[in-house]
Amino acid sequence: MSRNVNNWHWVDKNCINWAKTYFETELSGVSAEANGSSVKTLAVTSVTGDVDVNQRKGKIITIFDVAITMTFEGTTADGTAVTGKIEIPEVAHDTDEDDYVFDVSVDADSTAKQPVRDLIRKSLAPLLRKKQSDLAADKIKGK
Repeated sequence: MSRNVNNWHWVDKNCINWAKTYFETELSGVSAEANGSSVKTLAVTSVTGDVDVNQRKGKIITIFDVAITMTFEGTTADGTAVTGKIEIPEVAHDTDEDDYVFDVSVDADSTAKQPVRDLIRKSLAPLLRKKQSDLAADKIKGK
């Protein structure tokens, strides 16, 4: 009978619950301001998909492919309040962070709210991309 000494053979662990908590913590409250407009993420409302940590021959490998939905609020330079949601349909271990897609939907959309939508795409999205790309390293560090 063989034994898996020091996890030499393939070992995997489902970490989706950890990932949900991680994204709720890391992606909530992220904010950006420019040209008098501001935006802030409120809450992560959905994280679906797979997050696994694997070990093979002593090497740790993080594999993930998730979809994330979050809510936001913002204000335009003229004081118009804006709320809505941001959907990121694929955050994956094999996808470059510049390839992440951010689908922004604004409640009661109008042209007056466009500056907040632009702010999300130009300033908030890069901040969210960075936090998402840290997932694998933070999981291995045990954050």
